[in-house]
Amino acid sequence: MNKIGIHYGSFISNWMDDQLPLIRKVKKLGFDLLEFGSDYLLSQDDEGLKRLRDEAEEVGVDLTISLGLTPAQDIASPVAAERKAGKDILKRVSVAMAKTGISDVSGILYCAWNGKISSYAEKPSRWKYSVESMKEVAKVFEDNGVFVNVEVANRFENYLINTCDEALAYVSDVGSDHVGIHLDTFHMNIEEESFVTPILKAVPKMRYFHIGENNRKMPGLGMLPWKTIFDTLKIAGYTRPISMEPFVRPGGEVGSAISLYRDMMDLSDYENDLRQSLAFVRSMLK
Repeated sequence: MNKIGIHYGSFISNWMDDQLPLIRKVKKLGFDLLEFGSDYLLSQDDEGLKRLRDEAEEVGVDLTISLGLTPAQDIASPVAAERKAGKDILKRVSVAMAKTGISDVSGILYCAWNGKISSYAEKPSRWKYSVESMKEVAKVFEDNGVFVNVEVANRFENYLINTCDEALAYVSDVGSDHVGIHLDTFHMNIEEESFVTPILKAVPKMRYFHIGENNRKMPGLGMLPWKTIFDTLKIAGYTRPISMEPFVRPGGEVGSAISLYRDMMDLSDYENDLRQSLAFVRSMLK
């Protein structure tokens, strides 16, 4: 049975808002897993990491990490200092994950989230820099017994990996069993020609799956073909985590980063809306 999780950005306005209380919140809402932020993880000393681990174990919630590298931390950059900054962040995250008992970090961690390149002709050299950087990082992840998963994201949020085929090529080029694939239905809806073929292709390497509507609301409040998506996951034999990533709160750092400049929905009964969506997802997985 797949563990069902939710992204911390569903609840907060700023990336460094306290995320420890979210562990009990998501448990109360009925989720199995909390996906929280790498910056918050790195802000914790060993005592803080232990608190996170103890809290999660006490309430019975799994933890996983979300990470998006900034342009100043771009491991695909032609600037050596920027590549080094990104590799250092990823290595530090892997150490903190091992201390906290977290197995996976996923996201746009192969180049800069919301980063740009001057032209398509620049992409091959950026790809080469990223693969070289990730090979170095993967050795540290292997040593710490944790995994890094490349999220396939749309062309407006990254310039390197926009499709499942690109992710498969990237993982093959890196050549580490500790580098996996992370698909996301919101991004797939923009870039792929179907939901079925990419899922079937990715599953042997896929360690994480995001579910979000075409409008970034929670599943069931948009127009994505959820029966097709979940039937394909079942046919493919995908048993790893599935995590909601609704972004519906304008304002703050989160709303700005997600380009959210309008009221997406009435938030007065938001937690009940999440419960209903979770029930919808579980019904689809039966």
